[in-house]
Amino acid sequence: MAKPPIVGALALQGGYASHIAVLSSLGADAREIRTVTELAACDALVIPGGESTTLTRLLMTPGTGYGTDRPWEPSPLWHAIRDFAHDKPVMGTCAGLILLGRSDGDERVVPFEAIPVTVARNAYGRQTESFITRIPVDIPNGDDRERGPYPATFIRAPKIVKLDPGVEVIARAPGANGATDPVMVRAGNLLGLSFHPELTPEDRRIHRYFLSLIK
Repeated sequence: MAKPPIVGALALQGGYASHIAVLSSLGADAREIRTVTELAACDALVIPGGESTTLTRLLMTPGTGYGTDRPWEPSPLWHAIRDFAHDKPVMGTCAGLILLGRSDGDERVVPFEAIPVTVARNAYGRQTESFITRIPVDIPNGDDRERGPYPATFIRAPKIVKLDPGVEVIARAPGANGATDPVMVRAGNLLGLSFHPELTPEDRRIHRYFLSLIK
């Protein structure tokens, strides 16, 4: 019998526990990740929602970066996550998307620039403007059940403001002036989401799709 995949959730801050619960319900060996050694044992990684500026500071060397007189100095864990994303599946949700993509110029965030998209923090509004909306999700190679409307939860959500060629858009949400904005994208083994799939545990299709990327 094959061993279940080991899937880590970066457990420095944010909603990692909810991701672990969903991944465990799908049969994964889901673990909290806080060190380079713990990450090295994983087959895949989730970078959860939370606060991207706080996650950045926790992934940097103390005493460096915004608000100090020293430039940001990434920690060994930051470097390990960046290297991990070159070879293995990583899913970033909300703040995790901000870290996986490119910053729109916010010097408080040091992204990995692993997914070739530009992301603007909190572009969907403040905490009081959070919302749930049903969006079409077109999961590649999924059956009809995988293509129905998905109840996506947006909380101080980031917006993808620029897509480079080759990035696959899996889901869009209504935007301004009748347009739609990309809210779930894939680039190779990487997934980035503006919303929080871990808050919809009754609909596990996104986590199931993520697990399917593990080879």
